Amino acid sequence: MGDHLLDDDRAPRRTAEVCVVGAGPAGLAAGVELTRAGVDWVGFEQRPGPGGVWSTHDTPGLTHAWPSLSLNSPRGWFELRGHPMPRSYPDFPTAAQVGSYFDGAVDHFGIRDRIRFGTAVTRVVPAGDGSWHVTLDSGERRRFDAVVVANGHHDEPLLPNFPGHFEGGQRHSRDYRTREPYAGRRVLVVGFGNSGSQIAVDVSQVASDTVLAVRRGGYVLPQRARGLRIDRAMPAWLGFLVNAYLPHAVAGPLLTAYYRAVVGPPTRSGLPRPDHHFGAALPTVSAALPELVARGRVRVRPQVARLAGHVVEFVDGSREEVDEIIHCTGFRTTTPFLDPEVFSAVDNRVPLHRRIFHPDHPSLYFVGLLQAVGWGFLPLFESQARLVTAHLTGAYALPDAAAMRASIAREDERIRRHFVDSPRNRYQMNGAVYRHECRVELRRGARRARTSRTGAGRRSVTT
Repeated sequence: MGDHLLDDDRAPRRTAEVCVVGAGPAGLAAGVELTRAGVDWVGFEQRPGPGGVWSTHDTPGLTHAWPSLSLNSPRGWFELRGHPMPRSYPDFPTAAQVGSYFDGAVDHFGIRDRIRFGTAVTRVVPAGDGSWHVTLDSGERRRFDAVVVANGHHDEPLLPNFPGHFEGGQRHSRDYRTREPYAGRRVLVVGFGNSGSQIAVDVSQVASDTVLAVRRGGYVLPQRARGLRIDRAMPAWLGFLVNAYLPHAVAGPLLTAYYRAVVGPPTRSGLPRPDHHFGAALPTVSAALPELVARGRVRVRPQVARLAGHVVEFVDGSREEVDEIIHCTGFRTTTPFLDPEVFSAVDNRVPLHRRIFHPDHPSLYFVGLLQAVGWGFLPLFESQARLVTAHLTGAYALPDAAAMRASIAREDERIRRHFVDSPRNRYQMNGAVYRHECRVELRRGARRARTSRTGAGRRSVTT
């Protein structure tokens, strides 16, 4: 299983068998599970430290959590197994606290020395024998038996193409850092997701006027409801039972009715009425936005129709004069180091078995390419990482390529039926249901592995 530096085949040198691209939450989840299983691996991260967008190091040109951002998932739902967040953290930790948690996690699990920080992967190419040639931004090239893609999906901004021309300042939420530059300015925030809502709240503290452009209504979750933390008032087990065992035509209305009973009508503060049931799109977690809308500190408008100088016209014919536009319009799912013929997520659709496995390249794995309705993404990343690790060690065997393509088609159809058609929903899932499906898949793959000891052609890479 030894490998060579491709630059000089006369000088063989053993390297790690598995390459992990990225040391954000998904990459760390993968690295921890690989380490637990005794799999030899090396991680590459373009930032100076771990945590991805939550990194304690703000890297220009890369997406970064702004200081006033708080975690949308309550404490306990965004942490690595075996390493809980400190109890001194609030229920919804700050960006700095989340970054500090991840920085401490690499030492807790003893994996800091396995990750090369400040090193970007620029190219990953099939070697033809199931292994991979990996090129780094330094020009170094190495061969690995397997690659785990965990670079995240918050790098390439998705910008709208509104007709007309705007003469003020514009930026994407990727580049938002502080509210101070917007003091006394008239600001338009485009987008009703978690970023748009939190930025609108933040900017409204200093802007002379804050307008939030909303393409469609949505559901806002407070941090507490009925005297309980919101994850206890709207528990994950309820979403699992409803979505796993009831027809979609019943699950949607039932969850919507439950939301209204716990939180209240979504239009109560003046936000637009949703055109979908609760759970058909990511809800927004914000304690402050409904109150600010009700007070008029944040004014809501529909989708932008056109731009003209400093004037923004909306689809209902209303107009606003603004100085700055912040586009909170999401991201494209990209893997720039992979040739599109190997993998691409066109329109943010992820053509992977269980969102992890490539039908044509069984030694190429993906962790973290998902959006989920539910509490916490890290448990989902860990579920994916356990499947990856089990396959690498021979404890799990994949179905054949035809069966994987059929499962991908079924999953794509489920997304089309169950979720609102928008870029961030095209790789959507229900988190609790997905975790269950991963456990079921692990058991099925274990039975396949026992039947066929070769594990669908994969070899163990344990040291």
